[in-house]
Amino acid sequence: MLNERQYIIIELLTKAPSPIRADEIAKIVVKSKRTIMRDLSSIKLFLETNNVGELIVRPEQQGYTITITDYDRYEELMMKNINDEQIILYQLIMNEFVTIEYLADLLFVSRITASEKMGVIKEMYSSVLTIGVSHKGHHLAESDVTKCFLLSNLVGTNLKYYLELAQVTPEKYELLLSQLKHSKRINDYFPNVMDSQLANLFIACMLFPNSAAEENEDFEHLYEACGLNYTPQTIRSLSMLSDYCVETNLNLTIDQIQRVLQVIEQENNITFSNSDLPKQLYHHLKRILCYPTFLKNKEIHNISNIKALYPFAFDLGIVFINYMKKFYEYRITNGDLVGLYFTVGMEEMMKKNHQILIYSLVNSIANINRQLIESTISNCQVEIVDSLQEVNLKDYSLIINSSGTTIDVQLPVFNTEYILSENDLADLKAIAENISIGYNLQTIFPKEYSFTYHVQKNESWFEILERICSRLEESLVISREEATKIIEREKSGNPLLINNYSVPHCISKRENFVICIYIHLDKPVMVETTMVSHVLLTMMNPNVNKSINIFKFLYRYLQEHEEQLATIETYDEFIRFVEK
Repeated sequence: MLNERQYIIIELLTKAPSPIRADEIAKIVVKSKRTIMRDLSSIKLFLETNNVGELIVRPEQQGYTITITDYDRYEELMMKNINDEQIILYQLIMNEFVTIEYLADLLFVSRITASEKMGVIKEMYSSVLTIGVSHKGHHLAESDVTKCFLLSNLVGTNLKYYLELAQVTPEKYELLLSQLKHSKRINDYFPNVMDSQLANLFIACMLFPNSAAEENEDFEHLYEACGLNYTPQTIRSLSMLSDYCVETNLNLTIDQIQRVLQVIEQENNITFSNSDLPKQLYHHLKRILCYPTFLKNKEIHNISNIKALYPFAFDLGIVFINYMKKFYEYRITNGDLVGLYFTVGMEEMMKKNHQILIYSLVNSIANINRQLIESTISNCQVEIVDSLQEVNLKDYSLIINSSGTTIDVQLPVFNTEYILSENDLADLKAIAENISIGYNLQTIFPKEYSFTYHVQKNESWFEILERICSRLEESLVISREEATKIIEREKSGNPLLINNYSVPHCISKRENFVICIYIHLDKPVMVETTMVSHVLLTMMNPNVNKSINIFKFLYRYLQEHEEQLATIETYDEFIRFVEK
């Protein structure tokens, strides 16, 4: 049985127009190259065992492709993975208890396989759904409102199947969509809910086993106009969902969001520069709270790349969600999308105005290069001079030397006598982003706090992290508050893992503070699904990001030197690549 990541890789390789290298796949799904090689091995076995295709290695392009030889069988296998997940969720919605024996018979699999599938679903949905177990079997410990919305989510992902289950033809469903779109009153019942979502709710309520009954002429008229069968229990389910939507719409305010953002700012000693953030979050929350989505979205796996670049933004998104629940009892299910709004705000905080100097004796080429630089590197100003004698170099971050002569200055120098190429511009952008890191290597990556941690037998990752934090706390490098925040952040899930490096991190209240401590583990440790041999414990006040974007640097650095960094064991080996 393939895992979710392996299904993503299969989809990636079957749809790609050209071969994809293992390191490129690793960047997309944010796993190490070693993990991807194991995934590819499992995928090859899966394709060959089921006789549906083959994994092809293209040595000349150093990449992989998948050729499908039996499309019907392939589609059947791919859909079965999705359908098994949906079938289990559907059974949990519709039944008070679901036994493993019942699932095994339903899915035509062994008890062990059925138990494994249930375990995977419990883990996948642990952050948004509570699935309990007792001697009677597994049960969905959620309200009828949540169950009904979940059922509506299922309808939306496999419409044909659930229409057949509800005995609704595609034509009647299209008529329902049209009726809802032109209804003058339906938005009063379901504010902030889209027409397609409403149609799915109407179908879900036809299937949901509600024991209570109710009447509503508006709902009844819509069903009758489409020739759809309904019961008083169907109407009760719709009324129940309508009450939830109306109450949520009434209760949610921008003031609530502003209060939570103020608490976050005070706790972390930061200021969100995006004045529109409260309004943006308000409009987003109106939509996702009035129609919550519980199913995992397999189309946004690339969001992992953004998380690696802006982990603080997603951390703040988690904090925001927790406070909205604590203060107002709002249940926000898709936290990644909330994190994206904070990413925009954090990006504003990270912007730095770079002053770049072009030293050139040929004004025409210098002017072209200035235009190229200003269009490539955001927030930069470029000046051109034909002499350095009367220039205060302290005002500049970088010098482009196009003079053809060697210059001796304390600033980074990029030498070229020609019009800048795309590669040149990419190099310049990287240099500009990492200038401040280069100037502060010894303070950002201090050697005196680096060490090798000796992993004990059966020691868990959290035990290791707590002991690492205790040691650093004893050395007065981090405070008890910072140690607690690091451990709590790691336990909340979605750890920052880049190849075989773990980057536990937290926001520090200390002004102008940033530190990244290298720790080598003498034995690899499993962190979620990744074997980790190195730890980069990172703390920073986000305001420092105006000059130092440590996470962008680490992400690029760990990817560029993946093979060399995978086998190092000392601080000196690690820092050697940083100094490059």
